[in-house]
Amino acid sequence: MKTILEKPKSIVQSCGWCGGCGHGVIQRLIAESNEELGLTDKTINVVDIACCFWSLDGLDYDGIAGPHGRCAAVATAIKKVRPDKNIYVHAGDGASYGIGLSETMFAALRDIPITMIVVNNGIFGMTGGQMSIATTLMGEKTTSSQNGRVQELNGEPQDFLNILSQMDIEFAARGALYDVKEIKRTKDLIKTGLTRQSEKKGFSIIEVLSPCPTNWGMSPVDAQTRIKEIYTKQYPLKVYTDRGGREHE
Repeated sequence: MKTILEKPKSIVQSCGWCGGCGHGVIQRLIAESNEELGLTDKTINVVDIACCFWSLDGLDYDGIAGPHGRCAAVATAIKKVRPDKNIYVHAGDGASYGIGLSETMFAALRDIPITMIVVNNGIFGMTGGQMSIATTLMGEKTTSSQNGRVQELNGEPQDFLNILSQMDIEFAARGALYDVKEIKRTKDLIKTGLTRQSEKKGFSIIEVLSPCPTNWGMSPVDAQTRIKEIYTKQYPLKVYTDRGGREHE
């Protein structure tokens, strides 16, 4: 029988993500893209001390976990000493746009040729579902905003991908995981970011809207519906900037 689809060889064991979490899907899209591009042996994975940390166990890549929120700075340092390697970041929105916003902004400002993949689930997932100052929606209840996010106390969430795209960077885009078509499109965006780095171009950032059923208190199906019907209104699915200018699905 002809093999149509098989597990990427660089995924070597299962990870500890909750059922319905989007991190595992994202990990597979990264692994598939690297294998299709022939980049597996050149890849270094930089993760945060958060849910994405599991990918160090699941993937047969060289990898490192930096201090919480400092992924972009760690990836920048590795790229400077190993410019021959493809360095990608797998981190959450709290790390990338909250505690690590300065590091992300300066990597973009300097147009460092790394690929950041930011998982936006609107909360701090690993530590119990607290409000993310960057992305939690208005009125949304979390363990640290039990009456819902309010402007007077917390300010408003921001589209940080749009803000970063105002700099002269290589590529910035947002995808999601709520159906097969959108997963396929998200893979195309991730693959573009990895390709541009392999071509020695500049900073790429791909944000992925991802469900967190455990901390949202929802079934996996309902969590995906929430992404599609609510989160995409606050965070549009589109390519924000692309110096390469090619068509995307």
